[in-house]
Amino acid sequence: MSAPTSISEFPGGIEAAYRAALESLVRQEAIARLFRRDASLWKREPEHQKTIANRLGWLDSPRWLQERIGELTAFATEIRSEGFTRVLLLGMGGSSLAPEVLAEVMAPSPGAPTLEVLDSTDPGSIRTAETTHRLDRTFFLVSSKSGRTIETLSQYRYFRARLEEAGVPDPGRRFTAITDQSSALDRLARDEGMRRVFLNPPDIGGRYSALSYFGMVPAALLGLDLKAFAESATRAAEACAAPDPARNDALRLGAFLGAAARAGRDKLTLLTSPSLRPLGYWIEQLVAESTGKEGIGIIPVEGEPPGFARYYSEDRCFVSLTLASEPSADLARLDAELKQAGAPWVEIVLPRRVELAAEFYRWEVATAVAGAVLGIDPFDEPNVQESKDNTAAILAQIEKTGVVPEGEPRAREDGVLVYASQRLWEKLTSYTPGHPSLEMLIGRLLALKRTGDYLAILAYVERTAGTESAFAHLRREIRDAIRIPVLQGYGPRFLHSIGQLYKGGPSTGIFLQITSSDAEDLPIQGSRITFGKLKLAQALGDLQALDSRGKPAVRLHIAGSVADGLATITQAVERALTAFAQT
Repeated sequence: MSAPTSISEFPGGIEAAYRAALESLVRQEAIARLFRRDASLWKREPEHQKTIANRLGWLDSPRWLQERIGELTAFATEIRSEGFTRVLLLGMGGSSLAPEVLAEVMAPSPGAPTLEVLDSTDPGSIRTAETTHRLDRTFFLVSSKSGRTIETLSQYRYFRARLEEAGVPDPGRRFTAITDQSSALDRLARDEGMRRVFLNPPDIGGRYSALSYFGMVPAALLGLDLKAFAESATRAAEACAAPDPARNDALRLGAFLGAAARAGRDKLTLLTSPSLRPLGYWIEQLVAESTGKEGIGIIPVEGEPPGFARYYSEDRCFVSLTLASEPSADLARLDAELKQAGAPWVEIVLPRRVELAAEFYRWEVATAVAGAVLGIDPFDEPNVQESKDNTAAILAQIEKTGVVPEGEPRAREDGVLVYASQRLWEKLTSYTPGHPSLEMLIGRLLALKRTGDYLAILAYVERTAGTESAFAHLRREIRDAIRIPVLQGYGPRFLHSIGQLYKGGPSTGIFLQITSSDAEDLPIQGSRITFGKLKLAQALGDLQALDSRGKPAVRLHIAGSVADGLATITQAVERALTAFAQT
């Protein structure tokens, strides 16, 4: 057996708060109560206790997995024997993020199909998924706990129609569903002849489902060593059940996260070695959706390019995640600089990639513990539905009129249209002579920054190497210039991840939404709605939810090419930051 995962804490400026939180958890017997499934660890209200009681099945995931290795391996062998060379997973949030980690961090075994994840309604993303691999050699996983996820069901309808149009025989057997029993997807799968339906334990919530069918069916199809995964997770579960903090890394991590947030360091900055970057996506959803409610929460800052210590504001704590075989000189330098400045830091070094299984379990326990420190229910998501309801109302209008109700832009410049609520627009343009420039509007939006704020860039565009590079540049430039954490996510993907926190968490966000016209739109079979209109409706619905809470949110719509539009926005941001430096 290789060396265990190395975890070390440097509480720095939150030393007293961290020790107090840890001592309180020990006095409360938090770990024993967690594993007894005592809902009063978090809440005493009956409605919360009912929710919590039905969301703790993940505690048994390692044992559950051990018992299903044979079943999962046999299914993977069956799919491989029929010549499929790619698995395309259609899913969002908790149904897709753990599979994405496995697909990008773990190498498939020889002869196993590749695994790709489609978690977008962007027409370009869907077309790319369609055209980069032969559809007749593609096996589809349709994953949704509720069975009602609009993105997933729309994707299924699209690819099912594509297979039928191509004359592929028995197209239903090229799909398998993962869902809860009696869900809409369960019924659909049986009615439409899908090969199989994997019914997940109903007491496992989406973001805690990595070690259930939602994560392990994809793992099996990749040909990963499920026995090693189960053993890794089992060791983690045994360690996480220890009441002694010295032997329980998850207890200490949860105390650290909760104490940091309560001490004003609620920006959890995740720093990873390059190959572990996808793990940050999964942690972002787990932590944000679990803790971002009741006006408080831990705000994950995932994927922000590393910088020098002087560029990081004092509202941050840090967790670094690296592989022992992949040391990072940049992270080592930043580690030393920030520790010297007293910044709270946890360092996690994985000896092998298979230890991802243990990391999944450790972070699930730590997040549940952090919820107890913060006094919130880490298993509900009370503010997710509002954006969905707004989107549904907009889609109803589109069904009736055929037109997306965007409203009129407040300004336009070089193919970029600016939208904002009347309240925010008056604030951004007060005492402004003539026509406001994009540079001025962005500058005034950033000038709303207060101590403890963050900026979130919400991009409803296709995720490509070009957009990743452009957003990394924007995040670095803005952070370095005005010392603000800069988050970035792709819509509608982030709605199923950190979107809960944006609405229900701390009132410290400034939001820059970026939408775009689509060079090509794609139909959703059986609907008047297209993917492009669905994507825009989701953006508008979420913007309404932010506006209704008085959150400062501006939408920039790119009317031409995304590359040109992002270049225009970047140039305006750079000019605005230059003006900041001169004031």
